[in-house]
Parts: sequence; C-alpha cells; structure tokens
Amino acid sequence: MKWQRPPTISDLLHGLNHRLRAHSSLSLLDSVMAFNPEEAQEAFEQFLIIMDDQIEWLIEQAQQRGVDLDGSLESLDRLETLYTLMAATLSKDEQAALRVVFARYLGETVCQHHGGKWTLPLDDPKDISFNMPVIVGHSSCPWLEFNPIHTMRAYSLRPKPGMIQSVVAHSIAPRILDLSDLVEED
Repeated sequence: MKWQRPPTISDLLHGLNHRLRAHSSLSLLDSVMAFNPEEAQEAFEQFLIIMDDQIEWLIEQAQQRGVDLDGSLESLDRLETLYTLMAATLSKDEQAALRVVFARYLGETVCQHHGGKWTLPLDDPKDISFNMPVIVGHSSCPWLEFNPIHTMRAYSLRPKPGMIQSVVAHSIAPRILDLSDLVEED
C-alpha cells in the first residue's frame, strides 16, 4: 500500500472552489444574460446539502489549531481568528472558497440563536444579495436579509476584532435612523 500525504487546506478547498465557480448562486461575476433560475436553485440546494459536512470540516480545522467553535455567539470572535490563521497562506481563489465555508458556520450560528432560515433571493437582479444564500426571519424587521458571505468578505478585506459579532448584532436589532432633521425646506 502506497503512503499518501494527508490533504492540505489547498487540496480540500480546490474541489469546493471548483464547485463554486460551476454554480451561479455563489458567483458574484455572473452575467445577467446567462442567468438560469433553475440552475441557481439547484446550486442553492447543493449549498444546503453540503452545509453540515463543511461546518464539520471547519470545526475539525479549528480544533487542530486550538480554536473552539462551539456554535455560540461568542465563537464568532474566534471565527475571525481562525479565518485569519487559515487564509494567511492561501491564494485569492482559495480564500474565496474558504469564506463560503466560514459563511455557512456564521449563518447557521445566526439561525440557531435568532431563528431564520436560508433562502436564495432571485426576484431582483439589482439586489446586492441577488442569487446569493442569505438568512431571513432572524430579525424584528421581516424584510431584512443577513448575508453571511458578504459579512465574511467584508471581514477578509478589513479585519477588525469583533466585526462579525457587530454585523450580526446590527442585523438582529437594527436601529432606525431618524433623518427628519435632514429635510430641506422649500
């Protein structure tokens, strides 16, 4: 029996990254002309089907690095630490795939603590979350969507401790801004 090296993060993410490029529901670069709602829904269903396996893999990766992802809201700070550790040596494409895995954990944590469910907005191609998995029903504002993929992307671009928890908190209990003092008189 021939010995094989254990798979690296890059090896594990390569297959995921390939699937992400193949499925339009997770690509920000899709052209509107090529959009197929049936394919988008199928890709979303696949996103949900592999959710548990991806979260399990992420928790194992965390444990190997001494990070405890226990599903608590406090674990979101540790999620930031883990992302920073894991993404440091990856290519841009691998980081993009990794963010989707982290977004699954983030979204499921929000659902467990605040309710809500995953959905795929396909109504308005101009919507910032069009054709991307989001959480709805988690907030007192029924129309509010929480986009874990965008949240992880924002963190990756400007990592700041506590950012993810802050985004979640603002999504759960948004503050209504009073802009009445900005009204110009005629």
